[in-house]
Amino acid sequence: MKYELHGKEVSGPFTIPSGVITTEVQTIEMFANEIPELGIITTKSIGARKNDGNREPIIAQYGSTSFINAVGLRNPGVDEFRERLSMIKIPGDRFLMISIYGANEYEFRNVAEKLYEFADGFELNLSCPHSKKYGKVVGQDANLVGRIVRFVSSLGKPVFVKVSPDVEDEVLETSIENGANGFVAINTLGPAVLYHNGYPVLSNTFGGISGKAILEIGIRTVRKIRKMTSLPIIAVGGISDVNDIVRYKQAGASYFGIGSALASMSTSQIKEYFRRLLKDLERGSNNAIKILKDARLLAQKNTYRKYRINKKVSFSEDLYMIEFDASIDAQPGQFVFLWIPKVGEKPFSIFNDDPLSLLIKKRGRFTSYLAELGQGKWVYIRGPYGNSPSLNGRVLLVGGGTGIAALYMFAKRYRNCVALLGAKDKNHLPYAMFKDICELYLVTEEGEIGMKGLVTDMLESVLLRTKPSSVVNCGPEQMIRNAVKVEAKYVSQENIYSSIEKLTMCGIGLCGTCATSKGYRTCVDGNFLLPHQLF
Repeated sequence: MKYELHGKEVSGPFTIPSGVITTEVQTIEMFANEIPELGIITTKSIGARKNDGNREPIIAQYGSTSFINAVGLRNPGVDEFRERLSMIKIPGDRFLMISIYGANEYEFRNVAEKLYEFADGFELNLSCPHSKKYGKVVGQDANLVGRIVRFVSSLGKPVFVKVSPDVEDEVLETSIENGANGFVAINTLGPAVLYHNGYPVLSNTFGGISGKAILEIGIRTVRKIRKMTSLPIIAVGGISDVNDIVRYKQAGASYFGIGSALASMSTSQIKEYFRRLLKDLERGSNNAIKILKDARLLAQKNTYRKYRINKKVSFSEDLYMIEFDASIDAQPGQFVFLWIPKVGEKPFSIFNDDPLSLLIKKRGRFTSYLAELGQGKWVYIRGPYGNSPSLNGRVLLVGGGTGIAALYMFAKRYRNCVALLGAKDKNHLPYAMFKDICELYLVTEEGEIGMKGLVTDMLESVLLRTKPSSVVNCGPEQMIRNAVKVEAKYVSQENIYSSIEKLTMCGIGLCGTCATSKGYRTCVDGNFLLPHQLF
C-alpha cells in the first residue's frame, strides 16, 4: 500500500509524537533508516534558544496505561539543532516533520527559516499544556495563531498545527484560513497534577497527561477537525493497537502517532511492534498488542516505594554509600531513581540489592542534599530499570571511578570473576566488598594503593593473565572507548558489555535523552551495551 503526504510518497502511516523517543538526532537517524513503517519522523519541539527544561522528575505513571510529564520544552536551540541535523542522513521516503515553538509569529518564523532546508514540513507546537510562555498559552489566542500560521506557511513548506484537547473552533478556523496544511491532534491533556503521599511528583508540579486516558478525547477532537476540513490529520493520543487506529481512522485521521504505548520497549521491540502494527492495519489482525508491556508490571516498576536510610558510610568528602532498611528485587547492571519531594530525582546504579545500597558521588544540589540526610530519614525509590546482560565463562569486571557502583552485583552473581578497579586515590576506591568473591586488581592515579596509573594501563596484562570469556565495563566514556579497543583483541565483541554515563531522566525510554552515538537508549537497550551500540 502506498502512502503520500503533501506530494511526497512516504514509507508508512505512522510517526512517534514530538518529544517522545526520537528526541536526539542519533535516534532520529536510526529510526528513520531502520523502521520504514515510520513514514513521518517528528522531532522534538525546537525553539530560538537553548532550553534546559525542567528538573527531574519530568515524568510519572498516571494510572496503569497513562503518564503525566513536564519535560519543559527541553531542546538545544535552533542553531545547535541545525548543526546536528546537518550531520545525519534520512531516507528520501521519510517526511521529516520538524516541531517548532515560539512566543510569537517572529520567533516561529525565525526558527522555521533556519531549519527550512532540512524540513519536509513544520509542526507548530501551539498546545504544550504546562509552559507559562509557550504552547497552549500562545495557541489560545486565535489572532496570534493566525499570524503564526501565515508567517510560517509563507515559506512554502507544509505547516501542521498541533492542537490541544480543548481547542476552540475559532483557532481551527483561523489556522485553515491562514494556510495550515494539516493538523496534529492532540497534545497532552493539562495542566494536571499528580500527587504521591501528598507531594506533587513533577518538579514543575503541573504536567500533561498522555496514553489511554486521553484516547476518547483525541478521537473526539479528530472528528471535530474533520468536519471542518479535508486537510490531513495526524492522530496522536492513546493509540496502542490496531483497534485504536481503526477508530481514529473512522473519525477522519490520515496518519497515526504512537508514544506512551512504547514505554519500556527496547529498540528491537519497537521495530517489531511497528512491523506488526502495519500488518495488523493492512490485514485486520491484532498481533502488535503482544509486544506491549504488561501495564500492571510497568505501573509497579514506576511506583515510588518508601525506603529509610539505615546506614551511611563516607569514603571521602564527595563519595559516600547509603544502605537502606530493605532489599530490592534487582539484577546485575540495573539502576533506580531516588526521589526526594521538593528537591528532585536522580538515577543511581544499584551497588547491592540486599539490603539496597547506593554508591553516590556529590556532584550538585541533589546529591549534596542527599549527603546531609541522616540515619532514619525517608526517601522514595522507583525501579529497577535496565536489563542485565547474560554472561558466559570467566567474567572480567572493569570499573573506573563511580562506575564501580554498578559492578558489585555482577561479582555476587558470577563468582568466577576478576575485578579490575581504578580511581584517582584510595579514598575513591571502595573495593573491600569485592575482596572475598573475586580475583582483585587495583589501580590509583597516584599509586596510593595497587598499581599507579589508569585502569587501561593495567588492562592488557590482566586480560593475558586471567583469560576471561566475557567483560563488563563501567566508567567514563573515554575510559570505555580505550578499554574496548584493548579487550576486543582478546574477547569477542559479542561478549563485551559497557555502560557509560548518559543523562537519564525517565528510565522507560520515552524522553530519549540517554541516546548513545548510535541512537540506542541506555535505559531500555542497556544500560550495558555492546560496542556497536555505543560507538
